[in-house]
Amino acid sequence: MAPSKPSWRDRFAQSGAALFDHAPAVAAWAAFIIGAMALLASVTASSPPIPGLSTLEAIADEAPEFSVSVAGVGLMSLAVGLYRRIDTAWAAALVLLGLVATYAVTRHEHVVAGILCVAGLVALVVSRRAFYRHAGLAAMTPSRTLYLVIAAAIVAALIGAILWASERPGFSEAPWWSLIADARLGRAGRIVFVAALVLGAIALWSGLLAPVRRSPAAPAPGDFEKLENLFATAEALRPEAHLAFLGDKSFVFAEDGAACVMAARAGGSYVAMGAPIGRRARWRDALARFRDAADALALRPVVYAAPPDQLPDLLDLGFRVEKVGENAVIDLPTFSLAGSKRQDLRTARRRLPEREGATFEILSGEQVVAHAEALRVVSDAWLALHKSSEKGFSLGDFNTDFLARGPLALVRVKGAIVAFATLWTTPDKRWAAIDLMRYEPTLAPRGAMDFLFAETLLWAQREGYARFDLGMAPLSGLAEERHAPLFARMGRLIFEQGAAFYNFEGLRKFKEKFAPEWEPRYLAAPGAWSMPIVLAEIAVLTSTPVKRDA
Repeated sequence: MAPSKPSWRDRFAQSGAALFDHAPAVAAWAAFIIGAMALLASVTASSPPIPGLSTLEAIADEAPEFSVSVAGVGLMSLAVGLYRRIDTAWAAALVLLGLVATYAVTRHEHVVAGILCVAGLVALVVSRRAFYRHAGLAAMTPSRTLYLVIAAAIVAALIGAILWASERPGFSEAPWWSLIADARLGRAGRIVFVAALVLGAIALWSGLLAPVRRSPAAPAPGDFEKLENLFATAEALRPEAHLAFLGDKSFVFAEDGAACVMAARAGGSYVAMGAPIGRRARWRDALARFRDAADALALRPVVYAAPPDQLPDLLDLGFRVEKVGENAVIDLPTFSLAGSKRQDLRTARRRLPEREGATFEILSGEQVVAHAEALRVVSDAWLALHKSSEKGFSLGDFNTDFLARGPLALVRVKGAIVAFATLWTTPDKRWAAIDLMRYEPTLAPRGAMDFLFAETLLWAQREGYARFDLGMAPLSGLAEERHAPLFARMGRLIFEQGAAFYNFEGLRKFKEKFAPEWEPRYLAAPGAWSMPIVLAEIAVLTSTPVKRDA
């Protein structure tokens, strides 16, 4: 049976929904374009002053041009507020558009420009419901980029003012300040000067209103005890929840304390790591309170490496979500070393014990403390080989207290530790995961890491864990179709061409030998345009060692 055609009511409803979604962005662009055109028109359309007028009289005669230049700068500055759906920006845009329309028709009889402004007014009135946010004046302040673009428009207007003045008698002999002070030559220049003063006033106003960004407070006494209790009762707990105990994060709890978000400041962002810890039904409340906490600190709320089951809460809370990579996940009940993809693992598992005398061990937390110095020698050699330092935030570091939270897998050759991997496990045995992976380059035989991984997976399988997380392959698995968003296309380009900065493809290929399932991970932030900035901030955050009290 062929599907019925949508009725005119359905089509009207769909059009209304589309208008609601896109009206703020369209209004922002329209306001900027009309504002820039109004500024340029007020300069280039200036008529010669009435002969015999003094400078003060000329200024009074230029009042309409001054007004429309101010309106032009104001409309351009309102673009941010309109894009953010702020009702005050909507009301101010109505007033300024009305002023520009009146000027166009009454001062220069430019009917077409007036009609366009009136059409803009009507469009704003019709889309009133799309501008529903009640926000303070600080939320309407232009960004640095917008300031630069407005300044560029004023520079273009200045060039127009100079060209206008160059057609007046006496221009070549007049000093430069005559472009403002002279009754005849300064008519267009004064308009530009007023526009520049208005932009400067807006910048000063923005600086005074802009909230001071603050860092989150350190964990309160008892927070870690609360976290330990959440670990014991958490639903859908993921292994990376252990990062809450790394020492570089603060915590935002749901109102009833049944869920918690761990987060750290990165530049202008407050970045949460992964999914909340605690009862699944309280995740959304914890995330909402996290957004409130970010607002109170004047920081951008961000969630990094969010798993798929977190997406409904993020979308409901107004986050923009983009895929940033995939985690390699192994289903342990069905895992085996059979198959061509796992040939290297089988070879390493057979050859290293036979030829090198390699052995595999799992250390408990107490044993990790006892072997700390020997493990540190391996860790320091690995860091020196890679000319690297300890990381933070999304990875653990070599800190004995942190390492002792979970088991540790290691490989010995002739009694000496040559490689190890720290492990995260969940109390319900739904998950196990690898965190740090390090080897001693002068002692570890070829295939030592394959041997370590294979034995670790078989150990987790024997212990009854359900799934094993090998960690993320950043920027892996992003959409490549022509319909893919710009963020995905840029990320895929970096994945394919960024080998000079990070071995994205090599990391994925190494994990592919375990034939894993690839589970997506997402980045969530308030707006699409902030995503590149957020990624840069997170890159710095994850590369910064954890600072602990001595």
